[in-house]
Amino acid sequence: MSPVKHIATSLIALAAVMLIFEFTNLDLWVQALFYNSQTQSWVLDTSHAILHFMLYDGPKKLLVIFEIGLLIAAVFFHKRPLIKSYQQGILIVLIALPLGPSLVSSLKSTTNVSCPYALTQYGGDLPYIGVFEHYPRDQQPDKRQRCFPAGHASGGFALLALVYLMKTPRRKRQMLVFAIAAGSLMGGYKMAVGHHFLSHTLVSMILCWFVVNLVALLALPWPDKHRHAADDFLQEAACAKPE
Repeated sequence: MSPVKHIATSLIALAAVMLIFEFTNLDLWVQALFYNSQTQSWVLDTSHAILHFMLYDGPKKLLVIFEIGLLIAAVFFHKRPLIKSYQQGILIVLIALPLGPSLVSSLKSTTNVSCPYALTQYGGDLPYIGVFEHYPRDQQPDKRQRCFPAGHASGGFALLALVYLMKTPRRKRQMLVFAIAAGSLMGGYKMAVGHHFLSHTLVSMILCWFVVNLVALLALPWPDKHRHAADDFLQEAACAKPE
C-alpha cells in the first residue's frame, strides 16, 4: 500500500466531508435520531456507569496499556526475531497512535464549535453554526467550545496504524475494519449522549488516517517503498491538469 496515495485520498475526503456538512443539515438530521424532543433527553446517558466505562473510560485505558506494552517490547525485546521482523510497523504505531489524537485535540482548541447538547435544538442556549461561521453577537458562548473534531473517537481511529503492523493484505484489511469499528463505536457513543455530531467523528477518522500515512511515509524506507509511488502520483496529477 502506498502512503502517498492514501495521504492524497485523505485530503480529498476531508474536503468533501467538510463541504457536505457545511452546506447541508445532515448533522442535524442524523443527530435527531439520538434525541427525544418530548422528554428532552438523549438515547444514552453518561450516568450509566457500566456503559460509560465500557465505551469511554475502558477503551482509553486499554489504548494506554497497549501503547505502553508495545513500547516495552520495542525497547527491551528489540533483539528478538519476532520484534525485529515487525520493527518498522511497531515504530509507525508508536508514533501515530498518540499523534492522531493529539492533532485532533489541538484542532478542538481552535475551532470553537459547540457540542449538540449545548445547542438550542437540544435544550441548550447556543445556535448551531458551521466550522467556518461565527456566533451571533448576542449569543456568544461564555467560554471557547471544544467539540470539533471528536476527541474520544480519535483514540479508536488511531488504531488504523495497525494496518502497517500487518504483513499480509488479509490481515491489513482485518485491522482496517477493526480500527474503523472501534473508532465508530467510541464516536457513536459520544453522539448518543449528545457530545458530538456525525461530522465530528468522520473528520477525526480522516485526520487519523492522514496522520498514520504521513508517519508511514516518513518511517518506511523511501527509496524502496515510496519513490515509484510518489513519481506515479505526480505524473498522474500532471496529466490531469487542463492544457
